[in-house]
Order: sequence, then C-alpha cells, then structure tokens
Amino acid sequence: MSESTEKTRSGSGLARRIVTIAWAAITGVQFVIWLLMSLISMSFKSPFWLWTLGGGAIVLAVWWSLERRGSGNGTE
Repeated sequence: MSESTEKTRSGSGLARRIVTIAWAAITGVQFVIWLLMSLISMSFKSPFWLWTLGGGAIVLAVWWSLERRGSGNGTE
C-alpha cells in the first residue's frame, strides 16, 4: 500500500509542478503583452495580468499547502 501512496504523491507532485510552470509562463506572456500595449500606446493600460497572477497564486498556494499537509503523515 505504501508503494501506491508514493506513486500517487509523485504523480500529484509532477502535476503540481507542471501547473505551476504553466501558470508562471502564461502570466509572463500576459505581462509582456500588457507592457508592449502600454509602451506602444504611450499610456498606462489596466494591468489585466494581475487577475491571472493573483487568482493562480491563491489556487496554487492552497494546492501546495494541502499536498504538504497530506504528505506529513509520519510514515517516512
């Protein structure tokens, strides 16, 4: 049973890392687009990328904390 638990944890950890990297990449692309829009128009545009940054950060923080709480069961 411990082996299946370890596989689930490593699979969940991999998924969490992939989602974190994708979130960071998408937010970075949005930031670059926003910066270019602001520079080309020479005016400050509303920073729409903050919604992705904040919302994704909250979701990932909860996911990471739940995973750490679940892995600390003392069987290691």
